Amino acid sequence: MSYLAKLNLTQMKRKSALTPQEARRVKLVVKLEEQLKLAEALAKGERYLVIKPSWSRDPDGNRVRVQRERQVRPWWWQEGEGVAMLVRYGARALELSKGKRAVSISSPALLPGAILTLIAAVKAGELDAAMDAAITETKRKAGKG
Repeated sequence: MSYLAKLNLTQMKRKSALTPQEARRVKLVVKLEEQLKLAEALAKGERYLVIKPSWSRDPDGNRVRVQRERQVRPWWWQEGEGVAMLVRYGARALELSKGKRAVSISSPALLPGAILTLIAAVKAGELDAAMDAAITETKRKAGKG
């Protein structure tokens, strides 16, 4: 009896890499989840910190790994009694509907729910066209497309 006959052989099934569209969705969902954590921390009256690893030099001139705070800026602002919020992809605010870039929320307490709705919309692919338009505009202004 051969050694290979003792093994359970199967067809190779390797998960393929993400498509560019899926990678964009993942990137935007990560940023929206960060905004959600920021909104929840501010609602509790706490400070939201993101710690990132970085390199620095010690007094002897050696490179050492250090932990630094990264500032997370909110994508929303107070507007009357409510809150208005942009959805950003890179440095660009996405156009959510024809000529409309902001989401109006009647109360700051409803902000986490609105962010969760936006996350669901991104996962469903509803903002794919807006992300494509933002990328195209960035490339056009940079002279690359």
